[in-house]
Amino acid sequence: MMAAPAWTLVFSAAENFVLINAVMSLAAFGVAVVLRARASTSNWRPSSLSRLHAAAIVAPPLLSAWLVAASLLPATWLGLDTWVREHRALHTSHLLNSLTAPLDPVLGYAALAFVLLAAGVCFWAAVKGYLRVGSIVRRLEIGAEPASVDRIDLVQSLCGRYGVDAGLVVSSYPFSFVWGSLRSKLIISTGLLNALTVEELRALLEHEAAHHARRDNLSRWILTACRYSSLAFPLTGLLYRWWSEQVEMLCDEVAAQRTSAPVELAGALVRLKRLTLAGFPRGRTLFQSSFQGERGDSFDRRVTRVLSLPEGPSESESDILTRSWVRAVAAVGGLFIVTLGAVFILSPLAIHRVIEVVMGSL
Repeated sequence: MMAAPAWTLVFSAAENFVLINAVMSLAAFGVAVVLRARASTSNWRPSSLSRLHAAAIVAPPLLSAWLVAASLLPATWLGLDTWVREHRALHTSHLLNSLTAPLDPVLGYAALAFVLLAAGVCFWAAVKGYLRVGSIVRRLEIGAEPASVDRIDLVQSLCGRYGVDAGLVVSSYPFSFVWGSLRSKLIISTGLLNALTVEELRALLEHEAAHHARRDNLSRWILTACRYSSLAFPLTGLLYRWWSEQVEMLCDEVAAQRTSAPVELAGALVRLKRLTLAGFPRGRTLFQSSFQGERGDSFDRRVTRVLSLPEGPSESESDILTRSWVRAVAAVGGLFIVTLGAVFILSPLAIHRVIEVVMGSL
């Protein structure tokens, strides 16, 4: 038997993925907004809110990809005769194409173009992170004041405790960030080491170590790919901003627990903010310490929350908060493949028929 034409499946898959993902993204955003409003009155912690926002970003494209694959991939091996006979028996269109038939093939081309554009945007987002190196190079100074030995020893000691590689940049501009997704490295400037007190520096390093342990850079890459895969990307972008803010608050909480010094942590935030504003009085800087977060509008909320945290240590809880996403991502990926394989083996057309029947009843 002949296989179904590849190009028709590609266009159909792209169109259905884009449309299903958009609908699911809108639904997920609505659920997230409702739960977020409830969380404000129920005192949900950043760990719970960050998971909520991440799930609302990841679930729609993941479920959409699974549904499209489970529905359309069987056509590649069942053969054209079986595929045509199946459609004559039950329906005349593929999934959501029954609603968009008057717009085809233009909509199919547009959907495929959007998928390719989204892939390009994700690639650019990944490349953009590496371009930060250029910002660092422009700030290198041969005459910058070196850091004191005790500050360097503190960085080496704490990074050694958590298995973080560290790199020192000689620059009077204060910045720090965790570099890399799979094997991360802490990059810190001599200007930052000299700008903070020892206790403030310790709190900042604990914050950055929490990002390293959680593999937050890998999470950002995954969430970025998911947020731009939807037509509702302005809303998924808002979810991403909320997630990022909650992750910063979560790492603040870890740092406060491990140092028992929330006041010093707040002091480090305020001091770096003042130094950034002093260096760029007329507008937003193009490069700043990741410790300050991605948006300035969350700064006041972070400082206020840090000052409300208890001063007592809680090492066991901080270990729970810094668990990475790697195992969860691997488990979800494995579940995706196993369930898809089970459908293909047991009943290749089951999902296809269910979705088409549902669409036919609308």
